[in-house]
Amino acid sequence: MKRLLVVFAVLGLIVFALGKQRADIGKEEGAIKALFEAEKSAFFERNAVGVGEAWAKEATSMKIYLSPKGPTKYAGWDDIEASIRKEAADDSWDRKQVTATFSNYRIDVMGDSAWVVCDTDWSGSLKDRPVKLKQSRISVLKKINGRWKFALMAIYEIPAS
Repeated sequence: MKRLLVVFAVLGLIVFALGKQRADIGKEEGAIKALFEAEKSAFFERNAVGVGEAWAKEATSMKIYLSPKGPTKYAGWDDIEASIRKEAADDSWDRKQVTATFSNYRIDVMGDSAWVVCDTDWSGSLKDRPVKLKQSRISVLKKINGRWKFALMAIYEIPAS
C-alpha cells in the first residue's frame, strides 16, 4: 500500500511540474506576442525610442528585409537604430491609413531565448494607393533583464498568388 502511495505521489508531482512548465511557456508566449505588438504600435506612432526598446542593443543584433527589390541588411545596434530613426522621421505617408496584423505565430522558447515565426498582413492605403501585402517574419529573441528583445528580425515579402 505504501508503495502505491509513493507511486501516486511521484506521478502527481510529475503532472504538476508538466502543468507548471506549460503555464510558464504560455506566459512567455504571451509576453513575446506583446513585444511584437508594442514594437508595431511604436512604429505606427513614429516613436523611434519605443521601437528601439524592443531591441537588444548589441553589435550582434541584425535586421534584414527581403523584398522583390532585393535584400536590405542592418547589422549591429548602431545600424539598426539609424534605420529606426530614419523610418520614424519619414512623414511621407499617413500611418493611420494602414494596418498590420500578426498571425500564425510559431514560437519555440528555449530558456532565455526564443525562435519566432509569424505572418504580417498589411492593408489600407499608402500614398493614395491600396496596400495589400503579406510578409513573414523570422525572429530570434533574447530575454534581457527579464524582458524579451529582438536580436534578429528577418522580414520577407510573400509574393501575391
